[in-house]
Amino acid sequence: MVDLKEGVKRVISPYKSLFGIKDVEEEKSEEVIERVVQSIEKEKSEEQKQAITKPYSFDKEDVIQFIGVTKRFGNNLVLNNISLGIPEGKILGLIGISGSGKSTILKLLIGFYRPNKGQILYNGKSIFKNSKDIRRTFGFSTQDNCFYGKLTVEENIRYFGELYGLTRQFIDNHIEEVLNLVQLNYVKDKLAENLSTGMQRRVDLACALIHDPKILILDEPTEDLDRMLRKEMLNLIHQINKRGTTVIITSHLLWEIEHLCDKIAIIHDTNIIEVGSPADIRNRYFKYDEIHLELASDNYDKIIRSFNKKDIKNIVRRHHRIIIYTSNPEKIIHSILDIAKKKKEKINHIELRKPNLDEIFEYLTKK
Repeated sequence: MVDLKEGVKRVISPYKSLFGIKDVEEEKSEEVIERVVQSIEKEKSEEQKQAITKPYSFDKEDVIQFIGVTKRFGNNLVLNNISLGIPEGKILGLIGISGSGKSTILKLLIGFYRPNKGQILYNGKSIFKNSKDIRRTFGFSTQDNCFYGKLTVEENIRYFGELYGLTRQFIDNHIEEVLNLVQLNYVKDKLAENLSTGMQRRVDLACALIHDPKILILDEPTEDLDRMLRKEMLNLIHQINKRGTTVIITSHLLWEIEHLCDKIAIIHDTNIIEVGSPADIRNRYFKYDEIHLELASDNYDKIIRSFNKKDIKNIVRRHHRIIIYTSNPEKIIHSILDIAKKKKEKINHIELRKPNLDEIFEYLTKK
């Protein structure tokens, strides 16, 4: 059997002039052959990767479906044969590092990009064949501010309402409701450029809500906000969802997503590598509870020697505390309290918890 390099060499040899290669330039000829081989091997690797992607099972509640979607920018493969269902009336979180393809998924969903392969459906219909309905139904708030700084808050919202094709009467009937929802009524006559970062983010959100969308798409809505403002924004998103709006949100602040979302999709290396509720994903990868224990004396050997080892998966020392991984946390906590009392050890801190999404994300992306 002829190997790949030899096969490419046979194909290219009669056409050297097309590659700018003279017969005496064997070194240049080898460079071209090597580039072609690398290109073929890269394509082959991506095809194999695509072939082993796990089949995705859609639910009847999924109002949006990504089916085998692939997206490239030139030779750069961003999304490789992804499938994902987004349930109606829920909050979906897209998790991934910068450049993983989160924003690309959102821009595909609103029709800003077209996939190289696959389908994106809303209520069973292609979003690309139903663009008017998508524009009326979807609201999109980007990572960068979309409002106009020289317009007031109210002027911005009215302007975006007109872009959505709303009548003046519809805007008049809904603008107060939107202003109250995002808590900007008292600054509606101020120029947007004079508002704080947190308020500006809410102006963007108001502009995406004026047409009363069924689907709200938010790209990194808490980016650059301090912890208090992030909490306020997340509470606002939760209130919007309670009104029946399906919310799709991206973030790299994983602890936020864990407590806000009904469903999570983890994106890494061009693929969606895990999907499910936060609890399902935690239970899938970490079947053990964590007990965080801190003693005043820092003398943990006494405690550890007294444990029944069959109830403990692992014990990790971290700074001035230990973390005990166990499938029987109630029994272990009872043992700790009993041993500490007998050994006269003072407990500064004891806490029971599950591993968080940050730890799982780190585990999945470093495998």
